Amino acid sequence: MAICKLVSTFLVKLTLAVSDALNQIRSKRVLDNGKDLMRNANSKSHHVRPEKKFDYTKGIEKLLNYRRRWRTFKLVVFLLAAGVLFLFWPQTFWLQTEPEDPYISNFLVRKDNAIKQILIWSGTQRKEVRAFGIGKKVFAERGCAFTQCEISLYRWGYPIHYYDAVVVVFNDEFVTQEDLMMPEFPNGRNPNQRLIFFTQESPTALRSHYNMTRFNNYFNWTMTYLKKSDIPLLYGRIIPKASAPRTPEEVAKFRRKARQSLRKRTANTAVRRKKKGKVAWMVSHCWTHSMRELYVMELKKYIDVDVYGKCGNLTCPIHALHSSDPQCYTMLQSNYKFYLAFENSLCKDYVTEKFFKIMAHDIIPVVYGGADYSKYAPPYSYINAGKFEPKELADYLNLLDANDTLYNEYFWWKDHYRVEYSVDDMSRHGFCDLCQKLHEDSSHKSYPEMSTDWGEESKRCA
Repeated sequence: MAICKLVSTFLVKLTLAVSDALNQIRSKRVLDNGKDLMRNANSKSHHVRPEKKFDYTKGIEKLLNYRRRWRTFKLVVFLLAAGVLFLFWPQTFWLQTEPEDPYISNFLVRKDNAIKQILIWSGTQRKEVRAFGIGKKVFAERGCAFTQCEISLYRWGYPIHYYDAVVVVFNDEFVTQEDLMMPEFPNGRNPNQRLIFFTQESPTALRSHYNMTRFNNYFNWTMTYLKKSDIPLLYGRIIPKASAPRTPEEVAKFRRKARQSLRKRTANTAVRRKKKGKVAWMVSHCWTHSMRELYVMELKKYIDVDVYGKCGNLTCPIHALHSSDPQCYTMLQSNYKFYLAFENSLCKDYVTEKFFKIMAHDIIPVVYGGADYSKYAPPYSYINAGKFEPKELADYLNLLDANDTLYNEYFWWKDHYRVEYSVDDMSRHGFCDLCQKLHEDSSHKSYPEMSTDWGEESKRCA
């Protein structure tokens, strides 16, 4: 706005100066023309009666003066119109015209090349994006190691090659025509720009919305829950403290110690005996690719399972960013010993927040997914349903329920690790790492194809 005011003031002053100069020029010309007219009026060849000479001369002067003012008025109007176009239609002027090399326009518009510009191209309503925020200050507010970045959500603000990174969000939640539109590069790709494939969904959830064969040699980086991603966007993390064991022998030592002393907090015997139920499950998708619902249906024949959400007869409040309200997990911890952390897809590395949230509470998660959970959690901290038939699992859970010593052993790790599970933690790690990578990684690469990991023929899912 300050620049616009300066330009406007300059144009007004320029217009007035030009107008004054033209007035002086026009005045001199009128004076000269007036003298010529007077000579003609006094000449013998000019047949005008003496009493009409003054009126005749005065009329000519008025006519010339009118023409002079009219031309000056047209010039002023033209300059003002040009100024308005300059301010409000910059695409028609040199500031926004495409240079011969389309990539040098970055230097015409951007003033601080140390700031890495990040555009969220689509899915701007996703909770991961909303949780982190936009602008420059957000990177410092989130405690990022690198803060010289800026996030924008408005794709029409600048030409596409202005941005250092363009993040394309693939999801099954926001799939409008505008969300499904992909960035186009009519002047060719900027080799210094990173086009980023962003998703928190499994391949099975994306298949009905995206044709991955379109993206051969299209994306430069990936930002997903896969551990091999360029920017890992994990749903959660279990981080060892200084006291965490480093060998299997140390793990066995901590487990023996856990059997001998019951945990304080909610894990003591008195509290456990007050728990109303054994197994709980919160679920909103009733029919899934993993067919977890069939496993639970069989499991319920041998042990009671309380089902919360759209697929059950019990309810728990919904939270805008955290799916289920945090109070739900406090309730589960107080009332149940086991929680079914069953994924809707059996895909490699697909471990969602339902697992990490339970790990942060005093309740044992029973997992069912396609990931290697030993890469995400300490040993003997969860139960893998994939290694049991439903009846076998029910028998094992009943055994643990009846034996506090065996049950307590599953909490041996609690004092030696900390759990990150919120969407704020996830987005902070993701976007802070993205900013750092933009500053540190100048290498060039692109993915030859995306179908192997994310398309119809993906073999990452069972």
